[in-house]
Amino acid sequence: MAPKPAKIVYCPMEIASRELDSRLLLTAIAAARGFEVVLGQKWLIERNIERMTPGIYLSKTLTVRDAKMLKRARAAGYITAAVDEEIPGLVVHDKNFWWVSRDAVDATDVIFLPGTFNSRAFLEAFGLEAGRVKKAANPRWDLLRRELRTIFAEEADALRRRHGEFILLNSNLGFTNSHKGNIDEIIQSLVDQGKVDPNNHAFMAELREFGRMESGNRAALLELLPALAQAFPHYKIVVRPHPSENVEAWQEWTRGIPNLSVIREGSATAWIMASQVLVHTNCSTGTEAVALDRPAVCLVPTDSPANRRYLANLVNPVAKTAREALEAVASFLSEPARCYTREMIDRYRDTLSYDDKWTGAEQIISGMEELAAARGGWSASGEGMSAWHPSLGYRWHQADKNVRGTLFPELDLVAVERRLKQFSEILGLDTQLNIEGCGTKVALISPRGLPLTTRIRRAVGRW
Repeated sequence: MAPKPAKIVYCPMEIASRELDSRLLLTAIAAARGFEVVLGQKWLIERNIERMTPGIYLSKTLTVRDAKMLKRARAAGYITAAVDEEIPGLVVHDKNFWWVSRDAVDATDVIFLPGTFNSRAFLEAFGLEAGRVKKAANPRWDLLRRELRTIFAEEADALRRRHGEFILLNSNLGFTNSHKGNIDEIIQSLVDQGKVDPNNHAFMAELREFGRMESGNRAALLELLPALAQAFPHYKIVVRPHPSENVEAWQEWTRGIPNLSVIREGSATAWIMASQVLVHTNCSTGTEAVALDRPAVCLVPTDSPANRRYLANLVNPVAKTAREALEAVASFLSEPARCYTREMIDRYRDTLSYDDKWTGAEQIISGMEELAAARGGWSASGEGMSAWHPSLGYRWHQADKNVRGTLFPELDLVAVERRLKQFSEILGLDTQLNIEGCGTKVALISPRGLPLTTRIRRAVGRW
């Protein structure tokens, strides 16, 4: 019989601004139930999979690259689990989860996905037995709940002081305004990575359809922006491009429009909270606006079938032209409460698996406990000491390459402790946590302390 895993959750991350807070929420809840958590930049965690105490490895996505890591983790004795960061903003009518690797699915013991429709579609698309997919809200969306969004209040207040009253415009031109090249180069990259079959001509045509949709979206936005500035001279216009987009292009396109700034910094949540109204083109931030009780308008100027994959145009009022968007903005500036219908709210709650009584993070931790119990439970840990033990060959350092340092800057352990305390207070958790650095941009968060032998090895490893 294989050894039992330790009660440790490993949370590798790639983009701190998008993922860290949600993983700290998960950590606070897990720690209150006796878990330890290792979290941080994924590169060092991945490198050391075989040199750490096996526990639960929670992957953020299910890509071709993730498949390799999940296989390694399973072979090393971990329980493997995953969420998927892409699914919450989509409605996958055609059951084509093209960004998901079959090998990654097969290497994962349990997958946590939101929504009745998408969860069922995923099960059917990959032919999985019941229980392999569990419905749970993604922890990133937990942060939008009324009781938790207060962690962004200070940042949102600072944005209001800095910019005054502003209309927020979020673009979503990942194929046609990307740092990765033009649409042909992006599609070829997907083929080269094994994510897309070039012989699937119908799907290749669908990918190119995203380019047509985005071209129409961009034209409508560029028509709308000067009209907004003219119609609402007392409001600032803030354009916030998607993280995958070329900011410089937006600066060039909007040059000369009065009272407009192109800004991409900070949390998208805080920007939405601080805005008077949001305008976007099939961006998941439109769905976030529903959760945050802020008015949003989804601009959909084309009849492209690609529009069907997005949730935002089903939970936001839709404008088909720049003029319609302008009229909607005027309406919601004067009466924000008119924005959403009951049907929109209900669809949001079902598709994101929103539950009044418990968070997605709680659902995920409960699912992990159930899976471990079915396999015989957890291994015993030393009295009062952490179960996390790096073995010989553990690497304490990992140099950043390319944009990794920008995506995931140094982990501020003081800020981590402060955020964990916020979550514990909000949720009424009574847990005393130790926060220990365990390598480049990686930390162990535990109710128990590190053994002396591990502390000595860490001190030596830092040299």
